[in-house]
Amino acid sequence: MIFATKHRKLVLILFSLITLFFGYKLSEISFGHTMDDFFDKKEEVYLFNKEFFNQFNEILPNNVIIGVKSQEKIDYELIVKIDSLVSRLKNTVFVKDVYSITNQQLVVFSAFGTLPYPVLNLETKEDFNLSFTELDSLPDIKNKYISEDKKSIIFYMEIKDSLPIDSLLVLKSQVEQIASDLLIEKTVFVNTIHNNHLITTKIKKDTQRMISIAFILIIIILLYFFRSLAGIFIPFTIVVSSIIWILGTIAAFDVNLNVLTVAIPVIVGVISLSDVIHIISRYSEEKSGDKLLKIRMTQKDILKAIILTTLTTSIGFLSLANSNIKVFTEFALFTAVGVFYAFILAYFILPILLFSAKKITLHNTLEKLIPQKIHTKPVIVITIIFLVITGVGISKVKHDNYVFENLNKKDDISQVMNFMEKEMYGIRDITVTISIPDTNYDLFDKKILNQLNAIELFIENEYGATIDVGLAARAKQTNRAMNGGLASYYKIPEEDYEINKIKNKIKKIANAIRLKSFTNFATNSTFIKTKTKDKGSYETRKLNDNLLKFAKINTPDLEVNFGGTAFIIDETNVNVSEGMMWNLLIIIVLIFLIVSYIFKSFAVGFYSLFPNIIPLLTITAVVGWFGFGMNIATTIVYTIAFGIAVDDTIHFLGRYKIEIDRGAKNHQALINTLKTSGGAIFLTTLVLVSGFGVLITSTFFATFITGLLVCVGMVTALLCDLYLLPVLLVLLKRKK
Repeated sequence: MIFATKHRKLVLILFSLITLFFGYKLSEISFGHTMDDFFDKKEEVYLFNKEFFNQFNEILPNNVIIGVKSQEKIDYELIVKIDSLVSRLKNTVFVKDVYSITNQQLVVFSAFGTLPYPVLNLETKEDFNLSFTELDSLPDIKNKYISEDKKSIIFYMEIKDSLPIDSLLVLKSQVEQIASDLLIEKTVFVNTIHNNHLITTKIKKDTQRMISIAFILIIIILLYFFRSLAGIFIPFTIVVSSIIWILGTIAAFDVNLNVLTVAIPVIVGVISLSDVIHIISRYSEEKSGDKLLKIRMTQKDILKAIILTTLTTSIGFLSLANSNIKVFTEFALFTAVGVFYAFILAYFILPILLFSAKKITLHNTLEKLIPQKIHTKPVIVITIIFLVITGVGISKVKHDNYVFENLNKKDDISQVMNFMEKEMYGIRDITVTISIPDTNYDLFDKKILNQLNAIELFIENEYGATIDVGLAARAKQTNRAMNGGLASYYKIPEEDYEINKIKNKIKKIANAIRLKSFTNFATNSTFIKTKTKDKGSYETRKLNDNLLKFAKINTPDLEVNFGGTAFIIDETNVNVSEGMMWNLLIIIVLIFLIVSYIFKSFAVGFYSLFPNIIPLLTITAVVGWFGFGMNIATTIVYTIAFGIAVDDTIHFLGRYKIEIDRGAKNHQALINTLKTSGGAIFLTTLVLVSGFGVLITSTFFATFITGLLVCVGMVTALLCDLYLLPVLLVLLKRKK
């Protein structure tokens, strides 16, 4: 600080050049969302999934799902409009084919050849009503296209491969225009690439909104507590610079901002402001008119604490980097770098600004907001009661997450997910992988087909789903077609010769049903795939366990496992949650050793943990009480909250040590610490809560829950630092 002040011209030139460089890079910042980046690619589940599905050579076509929702039940007039929409879409440039309930055909295999006939008869209204009623006997067809309440309908467009987002947006516009011409009010456009585009757009809007709100809140807080232009300009300069530096760094490494890293600028901004407030608070205590002397004294008293808080906060974030999950690593590394930037700016630039500015002081309002004395017995009683209540909440915690947790009605991606989840079959994919270890069997043996059918029936009955991809389902459809299309023949036949006929027919129509995309006869492997309503991972895991138990007893010749995106996410959540708890334990031990070393006392190190562990227990209780579920989004909060919360404890203990070294008695040293550092701790907590509170406005659950739980942790930590920690230090001295 002294060095920077004495060489301020050189430091300011370097600062300006670095800021201009990062500001230029900031223009190159990019946004993106890739689900694969949220997986631990070294986890057994991920590796199994990748290896298993690599054996299926044929790639499924690139599809777009179009959804139409009606206020009333589907009638003849709406079906005719949809049929016209389907016919016109077939002629658009990007579309290969369109599959709809209006053009779906069943077939009858007979001695005269293959005889197709339409699922729905659209010749007259009466014909339609009769065929529509008969759909109930064809659940494998009806449930693929029509909602349970018969008010919504979807169809599938097979589009050209590798269609870029610009072309998809044109296609979406064409769908909406044709639908409008046909007086179809609302359509939903569902495609993975397009969904990622919507999420990316949402990230951009979230980033812009949250940074804007954070800036406004910071200005209001600074204006109230400093009540001068310098009191706003100086901290704001450090905050804005730290945000520019870290965003510029992210852009320089060509890393996308995603649903997790979008919170980095806000986090770095509020942490940098926390350092600034502690330095200004200490600087304003000096009564000397010599600014250089004031900076020297500030450096002497606070440098060690600032370095230590930077270290502990960085450790908290960096602990996330060992999860093998790309987005976690990016979040951890860049946030830690941002914390380091905040320290550099506070140490080198802040003293120059203070030296150049007129007198700057904190408003005395803070003195009224902190305790004026130590309440030993009431604090102990309240703490015990609070811990009991917290324990009840902790007992309610369970691992739980949802495939898409941002289901509000305002943005496009949420409308898409809401439609598929609430109106249609759901958004949680269920994928069951199946292998036959015994090479004496093949997939078309009667015994194997019946066991595959048993698994499919279990999924239909227990998960409430209709099989989308499954060999037994294809066999039953073929059997129906070979027996006049009668619904009663939608089953696995009992006779071996009938099964052989089905086997031969399926192999003849293998290309039409894309058989190689879900069966591999060389390895005797297949899979069953469907989508279902998202009950959350907690309930789904119980169903999965039941299926495995069922399979062990009823399908002994099949090796049954789970795969698919949703399953990998569920398993990753559990593994990451458990891993983070171990990380947190290591962080706690490490910080205990650091604090003990700094203050030359294991007792101080031990007691310093209480004000920082209790906030973690509070966060866990909130997760339990409100049913948020323990998952990736909630787990990362622990290391963030602990790493930041311990900062105020360090500042408190640092000032307490200074007061003791000056000769103050224990009780008086604590009172002096409350009156001096207490105000800065309160203000920094207010800033942190305001900053992280901005994250609560996010429409992404991961960002929202991070903001909410960190705020809960910060408020609890503040109360512990101002009320519980002094009591613990009083008890510590009494024991001595």
